[in-house]
Amino acid sequence: MNRLVSLVSRARVRWLATPAALLLASTAASAQEVVDRWGPTPPASTYGPRFDSLFSLITTLIGISFLIVLVMLLVPCLRDNAKKGKKAHFDHGTSLHDKRFTAVVSVVVFIVLDAWVLVRAMGDLREAYWNVPAPDTPGIFKVEVLAQQWAWNFRTPGVDGELGTPDDVITINELTVPIGRPVVFNLTSKDVIHSLFLPDMRLKRDANPGAINVAWFEAAKSGDFDILCAELCGYAHYQMHGKLHVLPEADFPAWEKDASALALAAYDANDTEARWAWDWKE
Repeated sequence: MNRLVSLVSRARVRWLATPAALLLASTAASAQEVVDRWGPTPPASTYGPRFDSLFSLITTLIGISFLIVLVMLLVPCLRDNAKKGKKAHFDHGTSLHDKRFTAVVSVVVFIVLDAWVLVRAMGDLREAYWNVPAPDTPGIFKVEVLAQQWAWNFRTPGVDGELGTPDDVITINELTVPIGRPVVFNLTSKDVIHSLFLPDMRLKRDANPGAINVAWFEAAKSGDFDILCAELCGYAHYQMHGKLHVLPEADFPAWEKDASALALAAYDANDTEARWAWDWKE
C-alpha cells in the first residue's frame, strides 16, 4: 500500500512539474524574444561596445535622476497633503536657502550628467569613430559610396587593389566586406542629403552633395546586416535600404576574385554612368 501511495505521489509531482517547466521555458523564450525585438542588436564592429556602454551610462544616469526627482515630488505631496486644522503655506523659492539649494543641484547635475557624459563621449569619438585608419594602414579596405534617390551605389577595388580601374566591383544596395579589416568609406551624394546608417556596426555618416565625407568601421563578426538611410530624402526614403555582407577572412579572396572577374568582363569604357570614381580623400 505504501509503495502504491509513493508511486502515485511521484507521478503527481511529475505531472505538476512538467507544465511548470514548460511555462517557465515559454516565459523565458518570450522575454528573450521581446529583448531581441525591441532592444538594440549586439554590436558587430570593434568599436560598437564603446557606444553601447555610453548609451547604458546615459540611460542609467537619467534613470537615477528621474527617480530622485520623483521622490522629491512625492515626499512633499504625501507629507504636506490636506489635513484637518493644517493650512497650506506657499513659497515662491526666493529665499537665500532655496537659491543656494538650486545652485548646488544645478552644479551637481552639470558635473555628474553633462560633463561626465561629454568627457566619455569625446574620448570614444577621438579614440574610435574619428580615428580613421590612414590610407597606408595594412589590410585597409576602401569603399566609395555614391548615394542617390533612392539607392546606395558602392564601389570597391578589385584584385588589383586600386579604385577607378576596370575591375572595380560596383554594386547597388549591396556591399561585401571582409571581417577583421578596417573598412574606410568615402561618401558623397548625387542629389540630396542622405545618411549611411549601419546599425549593427554602430555607424552613421551623412552623404552630402558636393562634398566627400569619411567614415570607417571594422567588422568583428561575419553575417548579413542592414544598410539604411537615416536622413529623410524624399517620398521613397523608406525604400533606401540594402544589405551588408561580412565574409570570413578565408572566404573573401575567392569572392573578390570572382566579383572582380565579372566586373572586368562587363566593363564598358563608354558607360560614363558607371565611371563615377574620384580621387581618394583621406
